[in-house]
Amino acid sequence: MGLALAAAAQARAALWVSPAGDDRNPGTEDEPLRTIERARDVVRTLNREMTDDITVFIGGTYRVVRPIEFGPEDSATNGFSIVYTAAPGEHPVVSGGCPVAGWTVADRSRNLWWAPAPEGLGDTRTLFVGGVPAALTRGRLIQAFSRSPSGAAAPEPSAQWRNPGDVVFTQPGPGAIWSERTGTPPIFAVNAFELLGKPGEWYFDRPSRRIFYRPRAGEDMTRGAQAGAAPALIDAKGTRDRPLAGLIFKGIRFELTSPPRPPGAPSAAVHFSFARDIQFLEDEFVYLGTAGLHLGPGLSGASVEGCAFAQVASAALRLEGASQVRVSNSRFSYVATDDPDGAAIDLGSSETVAIEHNQIDHYPRFAIASRAARSGSYRAAMNLISAPAIDFEGRPREAGYRDPAPPDAGVSQAYRSLLAESYGGATVPRPPGRVSAAAGSRLAYVTWDPPCEDGGSPVTAYTVASAGGATMTVTAAEFRAKGYAIFFDLENGYAVNFSVAAVNATGTGPPSVATANVLPERKRKLKPPEAPRVALAAGPGGEPRLEITPPAADGGRPVLAYSVTPMPSGQRVVLEGWDVVHASASDPVVRAAGAYPLEPGSTVAVAARNSSGEGKAAVLKLP
Repeated sequence: MGLALAAAAQARAALWVSPAGDDRNPGTEDEPLRTIERARDVVRTLNREMTDDITVFIGGTYRVVRPIEFGPEDSATNGFSIVYTAAPGEHPVVSGGCPVAGWTVADRSRNLWWAPAPEGLGDTRTLFVGGVPAALTRGRLIQAFSRSPSGAAAPEPSAQWRNPGDVVFTQPGPGAIWSERTGTPPIFAVNAFELLGKPGEWYFDRPSRRIFYRPRAGEDMTRGAQAGAAPALIDAKGTRDRPLAGLIFKGIRFELTSPPRPPGAPSAAVHFSFARDIQFLEDEFVYLGTAGLHLGPGLSGASVEGCAFAQVASAALRLEGASQVRVSNSRFSYVATDDPDGAAIDLGSSETVAIEHNQIDHYPRFAIASRAARSGSYRAAMNLISAPAIDFEGRPREAGYRDPAPPDAGVSQAYRSLLAESYGGATVPRPPGRVSAAAGSRLAYVTWDPPCEDGGSPVTAYTVASAGGATMTVTAAEFRAKGYAIFFDLENGYAVNFSVAAVNATGTGPPSVATANVLPERKRKLKPPEAPRVALAAGPGGEPRLEITPPAADGGRPVLAYSVTPMPSGQRVVLEGWDVVHASASDPVVRAAGAYPLEPGSTVAVAARNSSGEGKAAVLKLP
């Protein structure tokens, strides 16, 4: 009798799920269930007084239209865990998308291809070709504008679009400068068939059920593509009084999400809120048009270990109101690719976070963003962090990558197989973003955001082209040092715009959307900029740092550099780079104070420079 009871208990502690199963089955290895949702429901009948872990073995691929939901009733009890894991020899996938196959040439002269939309695909904003994200069509609106009752410019309703209900109109984001912020704010049209022109762009014609795409160099359309549709894959919510507890996900691949409509609504592939004791072990979060994993609010106790985050449009890991979180031995690669001001790991308002033995590469600007986190609320150690795409000298220490890395930094030996995985093919880089221009006399300054989607090899140069057809080449090192390029030999009095393309070992990528027109001309009333505002602040680790806020008036030309002169040494240092060019009142230039010979009680003078010269210095007395 004892043996029989033990066998029964063992049978109850394990369930099996397979796409070939049936939800009317008992969930044994020989008669598995068909869906993860049904396994979750069966677990609810087993978890009230647990005497051991419950394991759900999963195999195959599960395509979801709406996220799988978990609530307080799905918690583990008595200190045990409920484990959703790969069945032996299996690599289960939870997918929010579907393959796009059957590509044929629609217009050979334009190298335009099309494929039938997969059955059941109602809408999508995400397409991956050869493991590399394609870009929705985007162009600057040039037709006439009307004025809304508030006085803002708006597209004419009579504009003719193939499918006007699919077109999204946007204005420059908060990081845009120069030509994108002067005069009437420009308006861009996104997701319009009429804008199909650049390699790497695509459009979903929903009425005709056709997906159109222009391949990049080296792409083989016979290998197909994948479209994401679901905005999320798992949505797990406890409550303040009944947190969801004790769940483990191990060896599962989460892939293919698409941002929800309307654009801008937050979403993540996997989201846990009001939960505790949650673990993600050796999972993959890949090919996502949304964030990867979102923990919080109200989450206490979580572990992310041995996971891979790759080809993620937004933050790979986002913490919000979370505590007691450990992130270790994980790889973050090609993440926050559609969010130039985003981060691979965004700590939000979280505390007691440990980030250890991870590898972070191919991200736009921040490896670890701790802007809303409390001072000293996280520890980052033994991470191997590459330089960001938007790179500049003197980056604040919390970004981490300039700190000397010990030989054993990065993922531990037991997880080195993560580094061998490839999540994208070799192709040309994505176009640079937020391209802006500012005119001078017979010249123009041009700046942009370097793409972290480099096509599998480093960006080595940029080709800047004027509307008149002239081009110039800027090496990646030159742009990294200055943060801008100067386009000479322009004719005063004639408007001109610029586009920029990135170059790697495969070739030159498609050009960016052109800037708004700027007018080179000689101005007689130019002068050096006013004094900036300077402060000494403490970084997240407590180290002092110098914060320089741009002057209220730039003298008629952009501020391109700052000079920092500590006293009494007088050793002047000139600060240049992308962060100097793009600094604002809300995003000042930040430098670690330890880089300068600043002594207690001494002073430091900081002056801004434009093409007319150096302005009056702001003087800061150190405590």
